[in-house]
This record gives sequence, C-alpha cells and structure tokens, in this order.
Amino acid sequence: MFYRPFLVDGHFYLYTHIMENIRNFVIIAHIDSGKSTLADRLLEITGTVDARRMKPQYLDKLELERERGITIKMAPVRMLYKHPAQINADDTQINADTKFLYKELTYKIRGAAFDVWNKIGPGFRESVYQKSLEIELKSRGVDFIAQPHLKIQYDDKPVGDYYPDLLINKEVLIELKALPFIGDTEKKQAWSYLRGSDYKISLLINFAPKGVEIERIVYDSARDRRTSASDLRKSEQVEYILNLIDTPGHSDFSYEVSRALTAVEGAVLLIDGAKGIQAQTLSNLRAARKAGLTIIGAVNKIDLDLPHINKVIKATADLLGVGEEEIFRISAKTGEGVKELLGGVVKQTPPPKKIDDTGGQEPRALIFDSLYDDHKGILAFVRVFPGVSDNSINSGSEVVLLATGAKFKIKEVGYFSPELKATPAIGPDEMGYVATGLKEPALVHIGDTIAIAGSKAEQLHGYKEPAPVVFIAFYPDGDTKFEDLQRGLERLRLTDAALSFEPDANEALGRGLKVGFLGQLHFEITASRLEREFNLEFLTSFPSIAYRVRDGGKDFIVKEPHEFPMKPERVWQPMIKMEILAPQAYLSQVVNLKTIFDIEVSEIKNIGDNLLIIARMPLSELIRDFDDKLKSVSAGFASFSYELDGEAEAEVEKLEILVAEEVVPALTRIVAKKDMEREARTSVERLKELLPKQQFSQAVQARAMGRIVARETIAAMKKALGDFGKNGGDRTRKMKLWKKQQRGKKRLKETGRVSLSPEVFREILKK
Repeated sequence: MFYRPFLVDGHFYLYTHIMENIRNFVIIAHIDSGKSTLADRLLEITGTVDARRMKPQYLDKLELERERGITIKMAPVRMLYKHPAQINADDTQINADTKFLYKELTYKIRGAAFDVWNKIGPGFRESVYQKSLEIELKSRGVDFIAQPHLKIQYDDKPVGDYYPDLLINKEVLIELKALPFIGDTEKKQAWSYLRGSDYKISLLINFAPKGVEIERIVYDSARDRRTSASDLRKSEQVEYILNLIDTPGHSDFSYEVSRALTAVEGAVLLIDGAKGIQAQTLSNLRAARKAGLTIIGAVNKIDLDLPHINKVIKATADLLGVGEEEIFRISAKTGEGVKELLGGVVKQTPPPKKIDDTGGQEPRALIFDSLYDDHKGILAFVRVFPGVSDNSINSGSEVVLLATGAKFKIKEVGYFSPELKATPAIGPDEMGYVATGLKEPALVHIGDTIAIAGSKAEQLHGYKEPAPVVFIAFYPDGDTKFEDLQRGLERLRLTDAALSFEPDANEALGRGLKVGFLGQLHFEITASRLEREFNLEFLTSFPSIAYRVRDGGKDFIVKEPHEFPMKPERVWQPMIKMEILAPQAYLSQVVNLKTIFDIEVSEIKNIGDNLLIIARMPLSELIRDFDDKLKSVSAGFASFSYELDGEAEAEVEKLEILVAEEVVPALTRIVAKKDMEREARTSVERLKELLPKQQFSQAVQARAMGRIVARETIAAMKKALGDFGKNGGDRTRKMKLWKKQQRGKKRLKETGRVSLSPEVFREILKK
C-alpha cells in the first residue's frame, strides 16, 4: 500500500511511522477528583507549557470553571513526549552531574505547602505560612536555611543583596507570598533574583484565597538554544505525539464526555483517593468500555497519607478486573507518580487503527466541538481520519460539510498547544482545528464530517443527538434585546451542542426563547455564561419537563405547562435510572429520601466499602433539589449519576394562578397531586406579598382540576375621607362619601385588570 509523505512545519514524516507514535486519550472521573490538576502536571512533564506561564487549571479557559473548580467544557491539547528519556522543559539539565530537582525534592516541597494550606487555610500573613512551612519541612527531613543572605552578581561582581524566604537543600530558592494571585511582577522579580544568583531553580509559592499556587522558575544559559517543547521537533527527535482531552465530571455534561470518547483510543480513569469510587466514575467507565477504549486506572491524592488508600486501590483494581499493581498511585498536586502514569499511557494505549479504505481515497475529519472567532469564523475541532492515498487536512483546501452541504475554503488549520497554533496541515489520526470562515452557526453541526469537495467520501459515524430534559424560558431584561439573547444562545450552542431553543412569548415579558437543558447544573452554567461572556440581562421561567398526554383519544407531547389539558385522560412522564453510591453508615438516611421524593429502590449491592443503590425516579423530582437533599442526609459523602429510563404514568395536575380572576399563563406549572395543596398555598402567599394594592380588592387564587385549592385576598387601598370639622366632620357626609367610594371600587373590580410587572415576575421566579 502506498503512503504519501506527511509535511508539517517543514519536516516530512511517513504516515506509518507517525501513526505508531500517536496516543489519543482522555481523562475521565467523577467531579472534583483532580482531572484538571492532573492535566497541569502532564503539561509540565511534557514541556507543553513553559513553567513561567503555568497556572492552576490551565486547560480550564472559562472564568466560571476556575471559580467553581469544575470542568464544564472538554479541553483538547497536543503534547510531544520522549519516553522514557524525556527531559522536562522546566527541568533544565546543566550537565551530566547536575541533580534533577523536579522529582523527589519538589514532591516534598509541594506536599509540605499543600499540607500547610489544608491545615490552616487562607487569610494569614506570609510570616505565618513561612513558620508553618518550616515545621512541615522539618517533619519531612528536608534541609533548609531561612532567609539566607545571598549576593547578586553582575559580571562575577557583587552588586546587591538578596534574602529569599528559604533555601532548600542548598539547591532550591523559595519565595513565599500570600496574594490573591501570582502576577507578572512577582514572576519577573523572582526570575531577576535567580538570574543574578548562583542557583538554577526557584519556587514561587503563593498561599492564595482559593488554594496554593506554585510557579517553577528555572534559569539556564542553555535555555535560548533549546527548542520550545510546544514546537514540533524533527522526526528523529519525536517519539510520541499525545493528544489529550480533559473532560467534565458532572452527569449533566455526559454528552461532552461521550463526544470525547469517540475521538480517542484510551482513557485514564481517575479515582479520588479521599472519596473512593463514586457514581459518575461507574457511568463514565461504562461509556468508555462501550466505546472500546483501553482503560488505565489511577488513584489520586496519595500525598494526603490517607489511612484507607489501600482499600481504594483494591476497589479500583476489582472494578477494572486487574491486579492492584496495575493501578497507578499519583498525586496530581505534587506530581508524584504522574510521570509513571504518563509512561503507562504510552505503553498501554493502542495507536490509531490502520487505514480503513471504505471511506474513500481522501481524508475526512469528524467535528467533535466548535468555537466562534470574530476573524476566522467558526472553528471546528476535529479528529482526522485518513484516506487511502491522502492522509492530512491541509490549509487552503476546498471542503464540504456532508450533513449541511456547506462548502468553504479552509482559512487555517492548526493544533491545540494548548493555545491554537497554526500549521500547514493536521496530521493523520490527530486532533486539531479547522478555521471555516463561516459566520452562520446553523451551518456547522457537532458530529458532522468535513470531506474534500468533489470526493465520494461517506459521512463518519457522528453522535447521538442529546435529548433535553429540563425546559426553561429566557426573556430579555434591562438593556438586552430579544435579538441579543438569541445571538448569545446561538454562539453558545457552537461550544455546547446539547443546547436547544425555540421561540416563546409572555404577556408581561414579551418575546423570549424556550431553552432545553440536560439538567439543573447545565441550566445554571448556561445562564452564568450568557451573563458573563455576552453581558446579557434576562429573566427565566419555572423549570418544566415534557409530558406525553392523552386527551380526546390522541397522544401528544406537552412542553408548555399552560398547554396542558385541564382534565387529560392519561399522562406519562419521563423517568430516570439512578445509581447512588454511599457509605454503608448512611444507607437508611439515603433510602428514607423516598418519603420526600418519589423514589423506587430496585437493588442494593456492595462496591468496595460503599453501597450502590439502584433506583428509579420521575425526572420532575430531580429538579426539586434532590442533589442538595442527598448531600445533606449523607454529610456530603453520597454521589449519584442518572440516565433517562423510559416513561411511566404520572399523577400530576395543572396548577393555574389567577389574579383578579384572570389566569397568568407564565405562572402555570405541572405539579404532582401529592404536592398540589402545598405548592398552591406557597404560590398565593408569595404573590400576596409581592403584588401592589389597587383601588379595589384583588383575589389571588390557585386552581387545579377546575376547583380553587388556595386563595388570598389583597385588600383595596384606603383613601382618607378628609377632616370635616373640629371633631372629624358630620357623620352623614362621611357615610355618603364612603358609599360613593364603595360603588366606584365595585365598578373597578368588575372592569379592572391587573398586570404583573417584570419586577414581580423576577421575584416570583426566583428559586
């Protein structure tokens, strides 16, 4: 078979050689297991990100991800790695006798710093952290000198004095800070001091409000002669190209994970050593196995010296069906064991499969994500699948999107390094981006195939369209216009294929959009991104789900509560299958949640030291703060994951709110019969507090099945009758005026209407 040479950055590679040296893999885990921190260490070890630019959660680009400490978007990155003789970009080798400080010593220093943070937390002065760190270093047998007097040299002549906070083992300088974050000023200062001293490495440790930041600063005269690790090296230097996708851990973003799994051959299953196997761990593992991936197990947080860590390792080994010695023990924070894990990825993850000539002669690219750029148009994130005689996707090629039929000339292609880096071509079986130049979001779909224009290539197997389960209406507010809101959601949909929306309207709030979400967290994240990334103001309706209703002998789907029939013949609601993982001590508390929620437990079995509770529950119950209640009764130790599981007949009714005997459609909800009276009473009492008084009395009512189930009355405004005489005037005249007012109020009550202002809606719709 003939293979055309592959050209990148002026260097030629044979496809067969490149394919054998590519490893495509993901990191999957339950939320808060340390995926992003592990990705940071991988970026350091491979030298993909220079030590001076490194920051925590480097691949999490959204401000919201950093604030919440969770991954929301999958993050691809391309790393170059020589195994086993890799030299880290921030571990500069001076000569053969120089000791590498990155490994053992840095592990100890990092571990000590994180222990200090875990024990005393934020808010103290630098001196407090320094004394605490000194105690920790002594306990670990690390030699140090506090505030040594060093001379700053220029042309081998002393020109000043330098007093670092610590000198570790006479090799590593330590500068301690207690700032909100490490800025460029602090980094440049540490670099300057290091450059003027005889030492080659410095650690800038910052005890910030949200955690410990560690900047590694290295000085070496050979630095300028070395090629940056983010640049593609010559063929004789390259051993492995690693394409990593860091994935979200929450079940609401499982669609992101599913797309990532189709683009890789291997997966690192990361287990939190402190919490053990959790619910989403099992869900992600099943998805990875279904995709046919090689699974590599790793237990994180071994630096915490947890007494039960061996039990977690055994449980992980049992889960994967391997020996305990095959489970990697790592600390994503300190870096311990991470290099060994990376070696395991190289050895165990299979290279991409051989060429499948059923796709035709030309290469194809599967779109697994996208992004909007004001200058380059829509950027399609792709995995390239080579053809028979052609292997790469090249800049300037004429291509077509097979699903939409849109044709365009590629403006630019490149890799994730992790910043976007242009290159003449994306290599076979690799991941990269394609700048389409298209500005219309509807033309580029996640799961579509990019093919060479005029070729007979067939569509690659894409992704199953996600089914939204929670529907919430968005209405523009403040200075935001409807068009602004629509444009913002269209842009977001490029990066979040699970979003769906359609026009909606409200008598008080005007035009809006009914948006479908995969869960409550998905809604919260989307709302926050609209506010922050697009500066939009809006109001949202009550969350609702879609019911299948039979009325008049016909079945139809109802998404809008106000369209729900008053007395339907039958109603079916979507159900979910849940897996709740909890310690045995909390079994009774978790099971007793069925007194609050409509839960049906079907099975309970052991997973290590935990119990796996398999249950079924209506989807509508999930959006009633089930997650908060579960965390509360289990002291935060229980976790759960869920998936749609068909439907079941529902005992629900339409709850309507009437003000002055007129229905307010925007406040209509579908409520379980068992909760009807409580929800009705709460709604009318809340409206009584919010609605302003009128010239006439207002009845606030809740109606279900044609009957009033709750009522409150807002009294009419009282008008002063005036001062008639010294002692209040003649009683007859006052009574005449009072009767005249009553007749006027009666007429107003018969003809008057009450309009709910946006301010009232805003308050009533608050959670």
